[in-house]
Amino acid sequence: MVSINEYLNEYNMSDLKQMARTISVKNFSKLKKEELIDAIVEKQKQPETAAYAYRYIDDASFESWRHAAKGGNGDTYSLEQVFGLYIMGYAVEDMEQEDRFFITDTAAGLFGGADTEENREVRISVQRKLNLVRASLHLYGIVTFKQLIHLFKKYYDMDITAREITDFLAESPYDITINGENGEIVIDDMNDEQYQMVRRLQEDRPYYEPEFAKFIKFSDPNFIDESVHHTELKDWIKENTDVSKEQHKNIYISLLQLIMRGAHRDEVVQYLASLGVEFKDNGEQRFFFDNIAGIVNNTRHFKFRGHKESELKTKTVVREIKVGRNDPCPCGSGKKYKKCCGA
Repeated sequence: MVSINEYLNEYNMSDLKQMARTISVKNFSKLKKEELIDAIVEKQKQPETAAYAYRYIDDASFESWRHAAKGGNGDTYSLEQVFGLYIMGYAVEDMEQEDRFFITDTAAGLFGGADTEENREVRISVQRKLNLVRASLHLYGIVTFKQLIHLFKKYYDMDITAREITDFLAESPYDITINGENGEIVIDDMNDEQYQMVRRLQEDRPYYEPEFAKFIKFSDPNFIDESVHHTELKDWIKENTDVSKEQHKNIYISLLQLIMRGAHRDEVVQYLASLGVEFKDNGEQRFFFDNIAGIVNNTRHFKFRGHKESELKTKTVVREIKVGRNDPCPCGSGKKYKKCCGA
């Protein structure tokens, strides 16, 4: 059986140092690669490292970890299912299956010890804060501390300072860019060119602030606030592509990615051709791209601070989902709304 050390040896030094920083390995910058791997593996075994993972990892990773601890540690997962564990070295990529990951025996064995009443309570508090920050970043891309402070007060009735937010994010294992000079945080995959463009286009626009039940859905990076045009695209894919049902979603996401990065029409047509899809005539192509224009017009953008372009052109009031006091709280705490965020 391949040891975890051998799996970690496939990582470059930059990734190993980031992992060491995440789990608080001391003096990691002075270590050679083999020494660094040994230090990471040793640190992973510590109960306090497992407790840290228990409190901070995302819900998908947490459920995968729980599953592995119950005897499913021979299973493999997508990166999305174990990302929080992956950045701590508790999940690694299978050498024989690309893009498939497994949870290490060390991690699976640590879950029970970390699953305490104290850690459960701390996790609820930590995840509520992280989910609000994630939702803000997925909606706005760039968020000022002033706006975050406002959102904590609006949605959680929580008084918090910019310093407290900064300290909290510094404790988190996730990469979130903190721009102290401009008093803001920035989503991690935004490059400098994109940052400058988004910041210029945002200007002083108001932030999109829906009801809490809607807002917190954006903490999931895969959540799409779909319009009728999105639904029509899904239906079009089902009717016009000769692929398995499982592949429909992949094509849908790929098309949305092309659309949102501003791909030219020819590039979209070329992608469809690679799937064996060709338009019968100009009318059919026009219908397809008219719907694409509808998607662009009804997608939430960083440059509009979470608003859709269609919302900026009209005064339409969108009805949001209200949460009943006895319903589960949307923040993910597991408590009823009236005993959590609705208290």
